Order: sequence, then C-alpha cells, then structure tokens
Amino acid sequence: MNWPAQFWYAPGIVDMMWRYLSLVTLIVAGVALLTLPIGSQQPRIQVTATSQAQPPSVVTSQQSPSPGTNMSQAPPSEPSEETLGLTVVLDPAHGGTDFGARGPTGLSESDVVLDFARAARIALEAQRLRVLLTREGNQDPSFDNRSTMINGLRNAIFVSLHVSSSGPVGTARTYYYVFPSAPTSAISPTATTTIAPQAPPVPQTSAPQITSRTTLIEWDHAQRSSVDLSRQLATLIQTELLPRFKGSPEMPIAAPVRQLRTIAAPAIAIELSNIDVTDAKRLEQMAQPLADAIGRAVAEFHYPFNPAAAASTGR
Repeated sequence: MNWPAQFWYAPGIVDMMWRYLSLVTLIVAGVALLTLPIGSQQPRIQVTATSQAQPPSVVTSQQSPSPGTNMSQAPPSEPSEETLGLTVVLDPAHGGTDFGARGPTGLSESDVVLDFARAARIALEAQRLRVLLTREGNQDPSFDNRSTMINGLRNAIFVSLHVSSSGPVGTARTYYYVFPSAPTSAISPTATTTIAPQAPPVPQTSAPQITSRTTLIEWDHAQRSSVDLSRQLATLIQTELLPRFKGSPEMPIAAPVRQLRTIAAPAIAIELSNIDVTDAKRLEQMAQPLADAIGRAVAEFHYPFNPAAAASTGR
C-alpha cells in the first residue's frame, strides 16, 4: 500500500516521540536507582508490639517454648518447711547407758519407748505428716540436744514417750509443762503419785496458730510461749488415749517435765504404765493403740491449717 508522503516523514512528530521515550526511560531508571538501595539497607530486627508493654510469659512444666527461642526454664525449687506442713519430733526417752525404768524381766524403758516411737511414726506418716526421731537406736542425746533438734524447725511439735515403773497396768497419761512458779501442783512423768487433773481448757474455736520465732528467748523458759498450744495438744491426745487405755485420767496433767521446758514449740510427754510386768507382750500390745491415738490427735491439731490435706486423708 502506498501511504501519502506526509505519513512517511514527519520530523516534528518523530523528535517529540523520542524525547518522550527518553524522558520516561530516565524517570524509570531514576526510580529504580532510588528504591533499590533503600530496601537493601533496612535493618532486619523484628520487634513485637508487646515486647515493651508486657513482661515475658513464664513457661510452665506443661508448656514447651517454641523452636528457635532462647527461653530457659528455672529449675524447680526445693520445698520449704512451710510447704512440707507440720513436723512431728518423736522423742523416745532415755537411751545409751540410761535405761530408764527396768522391769523384772530385764526389759528397759529405753527399748520399749523406741518401739513405741517407731509405731507412732508409721501412724503419723499415714496422716501425711513429716516425722523425725530424736534417736533412731540406742543413742542418748542430752536434753538440750533433743530440744535443739526441734527449736531449729518451724511449724513443729514435740512428743516425748515414757514408760513408768508404777501405776495401773494399761493406763496412759499426757503431760504438758507448767513452770514451778505457777500456783499448781505438778509431777514428773516417772513420779509414783498422781495429782488432780487441771480444769478443762476452753474449747478451741479456731485453728491453733504456731508462729515463727523471730526473737531471742531464754533457753530455760522457751516453753512459756507455747504453754497454751501444748495444753491444747495434750488435751487432744489424752482424749484419744482414754478409750484405748481404760482407767486413764480424762484430762492431761500439768507438770514440770524437764525435757519440755527448753522447747519453743508445742510439746507434750506421754507416759504409759507400767514396765513392772512379767509378760513383755502386754507392753508390746500397747504400741499400736498408742500410735493410733497420737496419729489421730496430731492430725486433728494440725489439719485446720491445711483443708486440702485434711480432705486427702478423709478427715
């Protein structure tokens, strides 16, 4: 096809088109040069929007951190004495060369009460309580050493075990400490006489509060701060002993028991009668009823502090 001559050559139009294309090319190149370096120089640190507004979350034992994180879990802490609950320090009296009372068959008080303590430990541990013994064998710790063992603990009670050389066979008595200056009669666990029981204490309406000891106290008067709690504990134990050991007194007895004076915590002594028997099996048969009475009474004394633990033991 033959186009008219004016379509083949139009110098003004061609020059204008070249200039337009050149301008577009320059603009595109300039934009490319400007945008590429800026994008390549941007930092690559990712900051979450909540990194400064919220503390980092704690990963629990049932959750695991996502892959690629550097979060480490803190090791589980050891349980404190508070979380362990009540500690019961059982004190088998005498030991070593101190045999205590001796029976006609050669049976010694120190051996009998050690068996009693072992049985009581089983009953107390069944109540989910922590138990320590002042002696595990034929040792003879001093009064002060036995007191030191519990005075270094928090939330603890002390139960000293004895067997008398007199009294009706098959009876049991619980003692709590009374200072000699108090206007009341008193005896020791190994005395042969009895005293009239003290007036019953006011019924406990709330859980006994065993407070931590934060001040210095005089060693020989350590029990003064715990006399009321000791009497409450003694009352609970004597109540449990009474149906198991017929002929026993209904109420605990206040007495200046040497071992209890230097203990800055609820502390009581239990004395069974008596070692003067010709058949050792009669004493052996006392171990389980005694253990059951201690276990139930101590649990009742303690578990108002721990409703969950009480529920777990069915109380």
